[in-house]
Amino acid sequence: MNTKIKTNLLLLLIASAISMLGCQKDDPKKPSSNTPQEQITTVILKGFNHDDPTDSLHKFMIKWEDLDGDGGNPPSIDSLVLDTGYEYHINLIIIDKTKTPFDTVSQKLEDLRNVHQFFFTPSMELKGKMGVEIDEFDSNNPPLPFGMEVHLHITSDTLYKLPIVGKLNIVLSHYDGIPKTAKPSPESDIDIDIPVRLK
Repeated sequence: MNTKIKTNLLLLLIASAISMLGCQKDDPKKPSSNTPQEQITTVILKGFNHDDPTDSLHKFMIKWEDLDGDGGNPPSIDSLVLDTGYEYHINLIIIDKTKTPFDTVSQKLEDLRNVHQFFFTPSMELKGKMGVEIDEFDSNNPPLPFGMEVHLHITSDTLYKLPIVGKLNIVLSHYDGIPKTAKPSPESDIDIDIPVRLK
């Protein structure tokens, strides 16, 4: 085979390889393993009365914050105080305050929702009294929950002895290099407990 034919064949092989790479698309069922764990110092829960967003008596903003990470000072945690008989809409705002200016991680999580999922678990004291509904989903097929926006259903019952005190556990699962499912992943970006008081 002469040199000219060898050169043309080599160029054809290179062009084919480039074309194949260019046609590859991310498969949400086979996520890449190069999505680093998020640095998160602050989680804000901003909520309002789902049935009446103008209801100023049932608007709130609470914060969980740990500026020096594991092994440092204990985190600063506000309590979530809710009235029974209401449905609350809650938005989560996720921030990294180790950067200057502060980095709002929320948008990055929105962009990477196919490899992240929030899980909300009320403690035993709140079972049957607090229901959590996630309305926000990702673009996987079929779609899976994401959860930066949730509804909290706080039931009212004359048999309840108020106040009721418990905790709401919030976990942000990170599916790094493994398929996202409806179950928590082995790796989490946050795992926090928010004190809850029902009145």
